Amino acid sequence: MSSVTRSVNSMFYIQRWQRCTPIAIILLAAPNLRFASAWTSSSTSSPSPSPTSNAIRLLPDGSANSVLCSLLDTETTVQLGGYVSKRRAIGKSLVFLDIVPTPLPSLDTYKKKSIVAQDESVVPVQAILRRDFWVDYDKYNSTTFDVFQKIIQPGIHVELIGRAGPSRIPNESMLFVSRCVYKLANSNPQHLRNVLQFAKDGVLDVNEVLEALPCVDDLDLEDQSTTMGELAVALLDQFPRNFLLSPSRLMGTTNAAKIALLPPVPPEYKSVPAFDIDISDSSEIIPTISSALKLLKQSKKDTANQAPHRQFTFSSWVQNRRRFQDGISVVELVDDFSSVALSVDNDSDDLESRNRKLNEAWKERIYAVLHPDSMGSIEAVESYGNLLCSGARVTVQGCIETSNEHEVPILWVTKCRLLRSTWRPSVVRTLLDLLHAGKLDIQEAADALELPGGYAQAEAVAEGKTSETERQWMAAEITQTLQSENSRTGKVTDSMIESLDAFESAREAYPIEVVKFASTSGGSFEYGTAATILDMNSNRTSPERSRWSRAKKPQLMWMIDQISIVLTSHPEYGQRKLKVVDIGGGKGLLSNLLAETFGEKVVEVNVVDISKSAINNGMMRAKRRGLGNIRYDAQDATTLDVAGVDVVVALHACGTLSDVALGHAVSQGAGFVICPCCFRSNPHLRVPMPASREKGIQLVTAEEWLDTTTGLYEPLKQLAEMQGDMNLSSKAMHTICGLRATAVDRLWRDKTSMVSTSIKSFPIGFSTRNLCLVGKFDSIQDRGGIS
Repeated sequence: MSSVTRSVNSMFYIQRWQRCTPIAIILLAAPNLRFASAWTSSSTSSPSPSPTSNAIRLLPDGSANSVLCSLLDTETTVQLGGYVSKRRAIGKSLVFLDIVPTPLPSLDTYKKKSIVAQDESVVPVQAILRRDFWVDYDKYNSTTFDVFQKIIQPGIHVELIGRAGPSRIPNESMLFVSRCVYKLANSNPQHLRNVLQFAKDGVLDVNEVLEALPCVDDLDLEDQSTTMGELAVALLDQFPRNFLLSPSRLMGTTNAAKIALLPPVPPEYKSVPAFDIDISDSSEIIPTISSALKLLKQSKKDTANQAPHRQFTFSSWVQNRRRFQDGISVVELVDDFSSVALSVDNDSDDLESRNRKLNEAWKERIYAVLHPDSMGSIEAVESYGNLLCSGARVTVQGCIETSNEHEVPILWVTKCRLLRSTWRPSVVRTLLDLLHAGKLDIQEAADALELPGGYAQAEAVAEGKTSETERQWMAAEITQTLQSENSRTGKVTDSMIESLDAFESAREAYPIEVVKFASTSGGSFEYGTAATILDMNSNRTSPERSRWSRAKKPQLMWMIDQISIVLTSHPEYGQRKLKVVDIGGGKGLLSNLLAETFGEKVVEVNVVDISKSAINNGMMRAKRRGLGNIRYDAQDATTLDVAGVDVVVALHACGTLSDVALGHAVSQGAGFVICPCCFRSNPHLRVPMPASREKGIQLVTAEEWLDTTTGLYEPLKQLAEMQGDMNLSSKAMHTICGLRATAVDRLWRDKTSMVSTSIKSFPIGFSTRNLCLVGKFDSIQDRGGIS
């Protein structure tokens, strides 16, 4: 058996402890089979709690996986301590983890270097957090599952307690977790802020949090003069450099630890006779997988007349894909693709029904190997290996082998043709690039992308009539047309639809204004000025420059134009310097451009972000550009002093941070340009809202600010983040923006001036989060007064 060396799985790592059979390796191509094992295995009872004194501890010496595997079918309690390197949450009741077994570091032995050994032999252990596996101890009640499934993030050190559970892959096991202990924080201030908030709310043991912060002597969570975000930053500053890990630190360490093997192509399949079916002929009738499996079964019985090469041609959907080195791919082919296999419902009652459906779907499938020895072309293997991912439809030809112990058919592909592309933007973009490079048939590309212009439109791309930027934007638009109900990676619940219906009036009151090109109606500001400054100061090299030019640069120019409209609408524009605050401005890409574009006589810009490193980065950029009208502050935006602010801006303000920015604008009577993002992020932030009978402000939840309930708002946020159904997710995003616009108009405090609130969209090629809330100044006379 030959090695295809090391490869990177999108979520989890696998170590082989025994010499793998071909089918065992092929099964690696379907990671969701492994995911599903945790809830469809015959042994799915909750782990029985045992005293940890009798538990077997998995050691960080490379033996953890083999020891865990040896404990299958036992009730032995297992303890595992280590860093979280990968995490994948599916709903609210299921989390998959990769844990790198590592001793808890000590400050006494710390030497200013990474605390994780950079050893390629460090192989993660797979673990699963499932609600009904969780054990209720006196202080570890059911509430803690909700807490831990949120706070267990890459980079933290945890102690897991549970037992060995089965995986669908032979000779593999997972740790079924019944209890967690938070042992060491990571270096992310946002993460620590959430942890501190949980402790303050009484749902996480304060002593446990304190022990996870070894440089901290005491925690005062009741200090009203500081926010949890500010406290998090202050606490992290007490740690030596590199003692706490950044969430991405372990990824590079563990990527090299994964070993994947594939059997070699059988010699008789390297050169096969021509097929009777021409897959490029659209008039050909192509069989399905079901019919191919029936023919295979019949051919096994008819051994006397069996041909030396069992050739098969069939059309199918790609359910899963696994990539290997040298472009080799293994794809799982089915007759009926279902995104249900890629996600799981939160409802445990529906879970059993879903399991039954999955088991039925798994009965008829074929694993196909795209290998240069069977396809005869490395270029073809690499091209189709990039294109054939979940949700693509394909016709394949090849020879099927079943000479393995499990009798699972393996197709060694000799030729394939893409019938329909997946909706995923990166794959659509890759397809367009392959077409542009002359590596894909024009008609095949036109059909696979369902181009409205058909062959002629695809031919224009192939002939080089489109730029890289145009292909980027073209891919974003095509992605939407390829999405359907079946491409969703989550379930649309009744509560989501109810929320959409409940807030239909918000969408009607604030329709989306599509702004494809920058307006020049903003008075004295020339739009071309921003473009010139961007070109002069980007100083970027390919491929960084190409990404900058395609998406970030035009998006910043669009934002500058909208900010210009708001600034020039201010009653005192040109009479004094206007104060602009950029909430969550990070390293200042927008604000530096804003300060430079308008100059010191027009604007004074203040950038606020909780990340000190981002703020330092922005300050250095501003200094290099000689900007004297911009200031950077590392602090929590919630309690920011914004007295006298004229305009509030935020580009991709995550979750409730958008509400915080709008709250400041409303409280100060300021205009605004707010581009929301990541609608479920930062749920613990409090929004500054004008007090009803006082001149001050009060900090409220996002639901109170929007005048709604968690029961209605949470399903709306979930729908806004749903992948694979842009129609529904866009509708949810529009609804949330409509609720925010309604809140602005309802709570506006300044009686001398008003803003006209609108929702605008920029080209989706810039970003899929392409809505923007704009508050342009409008005199009270124009509004006809306030009742």
